[in-house]
Amino acid sequence: MQYENKVAVVSGGTRGIGFNVAKKLVNEGAFVYFTGRNKEDGLLAQEKLGAQSRYIQLDVTDEKAVNALFELIEKEHGRLDLAVNNAGITTKRASVSELDLQEWTRVLNINLVGPLHFMSRQIQLMQKGNGGSIVNVSSCGGILGQPRQSAYSVSKAALNMLTQIAAIECGVPEEGKKLVRVNAVCPGPTMGGMNTEERLRANPEATAEKYRNTALRRFAEPEEVTASINFLLSDDASYTTGTLLSVDGGFIAGKF
Repeated sequence: MQYENKVAVVSGGTRGIGFNVAKKLVNEGAFVYFTGRNKEDGLLAQEKLGAQSRYIQLDVTDEKAVNALFELIEKEHGRLDLAVNNAGITTKRASVSELDLQEWTRVLNINLVGPLHFMSRQIQLMQKGNGGSIVNVSSCGGILGQPRQSAYSVSKAALNMLTQIAAIECGVPEEGKKLVRVNAVCPGPTMGGMNTEERLRANPEATAEKYRNTALRRFAEPEEVTASINFLLSDDASYTTGTLLSVDGGFIAGKF
């Protein structure tokens, strides 16, 4: 098991990509702290993942709750080895001229400020321990802008830049600190999470557009994105940092 005795944290780990990442890490021997806002989803995921995991209910924008999480990890394990920042939301489609500032701010707080705070604490804890690897779950929408989804696309583009800046800062550790690699995956349309079957059926036009915008003409399964995240977390990616890895079915290759 490649992550035996490792300690990991996954935000947004109760469903979709996040849950599949947590499951992979547990199966490979890691102890996984995972977070989510919905307690019912979290407890169900906890039951499935078993004793090598611990669900923490929190909102990534709650600074006190995030600080308490990392204080708990340090108290119980004394270190952190692996981290996946997956929590994120989208919003109803609207043009820039139809701006809802409150909703725009909410998206940026969850998709950008939340991962920023998580990364800050993750880096601190990893550098004090044995070093580590962080993967941010971004989006193809952070590489190619998506009309009528400005808040989501801008939040993910900013997350990509934040990933690269953190990678540079952590590339040559200061004396007494350990190396931390920081990368991001940029998935295309993926089943689960934001793309539940109910949502897809309720928005047939948007669903059809998502199909058309990929060369492979299908949605990814969460396990396909998890495989790329696992690569970036693992020692197989020891010379990979600051990378934005597209796992998008050909979305950013062009329009078809």
